[in-house]
Amino acid sequence: MSDEILNPIVYLNYLQPSVANEYEVSRNVCLATLGALGWDVLSSIPEDWQIARTSKPTPVLFAYFSARTCALVVVLLSVLLRVTGPITQCGVFALTLCVFWVIASAASSYLFLKRVHAVFLKGRIVCHFFSFLWFAGCGTSFLTLIGPLNDYYEIADTKHCIGSGVADYVSAAFIVPGLFDTLVFLAITIQDTRVTPRVNA
Repeated sequence: MSDEILNPIVYLNYLQPSVANEYEVSRNVCLATLGALGWDVLSSIPEDWQIARTSKPTPVLFAYFSARTCALVVVLLSVLLRVTGPITQCGVFALTLCVFWVIASAASSYLFLKRVHAVFLKGRIVCHFFSFLWFAGCGTSFLTLIGPLNDYYEIADTKHCIGSGVADYVSAAFIVPGLFDTLVFLAITIQDTRVTPRVNA
């Protein structure tokens, strides 16, 4: 039996069946995410325009629009990286995607941080604790920038890219920000449940 590729243009033909299946699943997830995020951005244009037009420039406003813009760019680059092509510099493209992800992650987490500062206005220890966690999350997110240049490569000569795997330590770039967001949610929820009975009384 010949090992010749019958249709060399189809990049999935160069992958093992299990790898090709995972590639297809990730591609579909990216497309679904792009559709949902695109709808959210389009439906929010009137409100966002009103905010930009009437609000004074502040770090929170900058973080809000940076988070939304960079998140959209991350999804668009993910679709290009896994779906459309053609891409010749896979490592550079993946690194660019990771840079925008770091910015989006830091900006969105900053919004959570300012929410904590507002809720715990007189709790300096709580505010300092969450500020430390935010800086830790921003620092660990830079771990995603270490591998893309070497971990992504072109599938044969098809101008499509695939990653060779992610190092274990890169998981910290997602765990720490996720832990921060979870603790913010719990802290604000607990604080609200403590304040609400007093208001009702």
